[in-house]
Amino acid sequence: GEAYLRARGHQITAGRLYLCHFLGMEGAAQVLAAPGSTQLSAVLGSAVIQANPFLTGKTASYVMDWAERKMGQKVARVATDAGQQTTTTTEIRQTSPEFEKYKQALTALISSVQNTL
Repeated sequence: GEAYLRARGHQITAGRLYLCHFLGMEGAAQVLAAPGSTQLSAVLGSAVIQANPFLTGKTASYVMDWAERKMGQKVARVATDAGQQTTTTTEIRQTSPEFEKYKQALTALISSVQNTL
């Protein structure tokens, strides 16, 4: 999903990668390219909304914010006039020392397996 979104000019966040998982890569790219006030049904079609009823009546910006929150990101909305696009700011959290140790251990394990192949 990351390469797919990058190739289409989108910045990568955990929430955007989750959208690739949730909506598929093309669905995520379509939502990210749509103006924030666009109804999801207009972007994704009624079949997606019927399969995910909680998206009924929601906008592209709603599902983007939802995905960022789901992945643990704090999202701050900047109010604008109705005719302007809405700007989203995502706060990146620092990872815990425990996670860093876990990540280092996994990296070492993967390296040791790759070196034996």
